[in-house]
Amino acid sequence: MKKGLFYALLLAASPLAARCQTYKAPTNQNQYYLATIKGLSYTYHNGVVTVKNNGLYNIAILRIAAVSSEDKELYGVALFEEGLDKGQTLKTNVYFTRGLDNDQEVPLKDINEKNLVFSIDKATRAGGAK
Repeated sequence: MKKGLFYALLLAASPLAARCQTYKAPTNQNQYYLATIKGLSYTYHNGVVTVKNNGLYNIAILRIAAVSSEDKELYGVALFEEGLDKGQTLKTNVYFTRGLDNDQEVPLKDINEKNLVFSIDKATRAGGAK
């Protein structure tokens, strides 16, 4: 009986999992960089990225990139150029374009959000640990 209930709950939750984006782990192995981004978390919803800094460092510049697993020319970027202090939560819009040297924004209605893959593209420290 318990096993059947488990599978029923799993099946009920599967449509929710199918709509989720992918968040890529960092590929940079530099220990300084990894320490800088440790504690950063972010989510995407309807064109907005929300970032929470639970790390040890204030962040000077943070750039989060988005690509599509189905549309290889789609590129999105969320810039936090004003910095992000420890404990702070900020939101910003993602700016999507298609192709190189194209600065025309792609409307959200034209983007299949479930195929987006997000990663931290750049992060620099604003100062040492306090």
